[in-house]
Amino acid sequence: MKNRDTTFLQKLKDNAFYVALGLGLLAVLAVVAVYTVEQNGNQLAANDTDLNKASDYSQITTKSSKATETNAKTAKREEITTEKEQKQQTSTQQVSTAQMASEEVTEAATEEEAKPVTTDVGELNFSSDKTIGWPVNGKVILPFSMETTVYFKTLDQYQCNPGMMIEAGSGSTVKNAYLGKVTKVTSDDIYGNLVTVYIGNDYSLVYGQLDTIYVKEGDYVKAGDSIGTIGKPTDSFIEEGSHLFFEMLQGEDPVDPALYME
Repeated sequence: MKNRDTTFLQKLKDNAFYVALGLGLLAVLAVVAVYTVEQNGNQLAANDTDLNKASDYSQITTKSSKATETNAKTAKREEITTEKEQKQQTSTQQVSTAQMASEEVTEAATEEEAKPVTTDVGELNFSSDKTIGWPVNGKVILPFSMETTVYFKTLDQYQCNPGMMIEAGSGSTVKNAYLGKVTKVTSDDIYGNLVTVYIGNDYSLVYGQLDTIYVKEGDYVKAGDSIGTIGKPTDSFIEEGSHLFFEMLQGEDPVDPALYME
């Protein structure tokens, strides 16, 4: 036993150089291995850090983009709201302007209705010492007659006549006899279509047996202005032929227009 141990130790001594060299190589390999592991660990850590940074940057970029988009949407909503408000303000101003204009027109119309005259025609001031013109050119076929009766061919009877009947062809133009305002446009079976013109101081002129009428209630007409045209006679005056029924009223009472005609 001792001889074997002595032999082994002797061999170690004889090969000490190689043993030391082997141990040295192992130590070197161990150091290299440890260094490599540390480097790999550091690289992995660095990669993780880079990935974390990239993730953080991506999140920051995404948040920034969302914030920008949100701001853009907010700005758009504010712009739309502002535009709507401006339109509402404009619409309100237009409505207000239209209302003011309408009120001004209404006030002007009310004032106009309250006036017995217009700047175009002057004052309505007919009186018994003034004269009126002839509304049509023609002969009198039936005179005014309220105190005695006259004969009506178509009716074949004698009766009072509240106006005068002036011969005129169908379609002839009827002229206004004196400055006035149209107060009535009516129609009946006896005198056909009628236009009444107030000429002042409770006097009025009435034009009957008309076809086309050129005026309407509220119109101011000067002497000589067209009232309308002569139509066919009504059934009550077929035998008398086409004519103008011309009546003059003082209040509600008929007066003879011939007394005032030139």
